[in-house]
Amino acid sequence: MKKILFLTLSILLLSACMPSQQATSAPVTDTPNVETIVAETFAALTAQAALNPTIGAGPSTLTPSSPLTETATPTPEPGSISGTLSYPSEFIPPLRVVAFQVNGFNYRWVDTIQNQNTYQITGLAPGKYHVVAYIMDGTNAGGYTQMVPCGLSASCTDHSLIDVTVEAGKDTPNINPGDWYSDMSTFPPMP
Repeated sequence: MKKILFLTLSILLLSACMPSQQATSAPVTDTPNVETIVAETFAALTAQAALNPTIGAGPSTLTPSSPLTETATPTPEPGSISGTLSYPSEFIPPLRVVAFQVNGFNYRWVDTIQNQNTYQITGLAPGKYHVVAYIMDGTNAGGYTQMVPCGLSASCTDHSLIDVTVEAGKDTPNINPGDWYSDMSTFPPMP
């Protein structure tokens, strides 16, 4: 019985794999010429290029005798900002001192240890920056504002951040973020 069942299944499988007598195939009579296809493609691309010229390409830039040259723009050497640190307390807590690019999205920072009274932020692209020091838990911040060169006295009321200019390859010293009396919400958030 098992042999008959096996034989029947085998015949059904083989018959399913055999091609049907009703299917016919037509011979391919038109073999495309590759050289003709290439020639027609180049002709079409040339015609398309004539209808849609490249923007900014004039006859002088398309001559084969004009060599292509690439002008490398050197990256300016980075600069740095440095200064002294303070805090309205008996000690200076660990701080994160940040240089924010003015009207940009770039910033760099340096973290300090307790009672460290100087800092330097290196690797700054030339430009203008605002400098703010934050205690590490982010609950207080001191900025380099107009109040600092004014002397941090009660008569000084301008708490706006000062634009600090960084030049290529130079340190900008004496940038002391000591205005701890400003409304912290006027400073950028601590990164």
